[in-house]
Amino acid sequence: MFRAVGFYDWMLALHVLAAFAMAAGLVFYTVLVVTGLRATTLDDARTLFRVSPIGGPVIGAGSVLALVLGIVLAIDSDDYQVWDPWVIAAIVLWAVIGFLGQRSGAHYIAIQKLADEGGEEAEVIRRLHEPKGRLLQFSAVALFLVLLLDMVFKPGA
Repeated sequence: MFRAVGFYDWMLALHVLAAFAMAAGLVFYTVLVVTGLRATTLDDARTLFRVSPIGGPVIGAGSVLALVLGIVLAIDSDDYQVWDPWVIAAIVLWAVIGFLGQRSGAHYIAIQKLADEGGEEAEVIRRLHEPKGRLLQFSAVALFLVLLLDMVFKPGA
């Protein structure tokens, strides 16, 4: 009736948990980006920037663990290999998501620095409302959804 939980099962569970952490970080930052569109004062912007450091460790740890554990799963599995097209696609998507997230983060960190150094309120709000960071963040989220579809359907497997 019951079977023992083996190494592969544990690695799969941890891999999925890490992916959830990555998703949570992406959702957190997306909420901040969308909320930033409603910011009208320097205090509004500073409030967003005060809570933003919470997501960095979550998304960082989740993404690295998801990658490492995914590779461990591919190596340990008799059914899949690291060089399977869907696994390579997942690794490429992971790297592109990381790049987009880093660029989005750099955009908002520059705005935060301007706000912290006493930049003009109008300039901070204008830059917070620019589409660049938003497009980078939404692109990262969209590619994460593609990555999830790749993991679920394993095209070519």
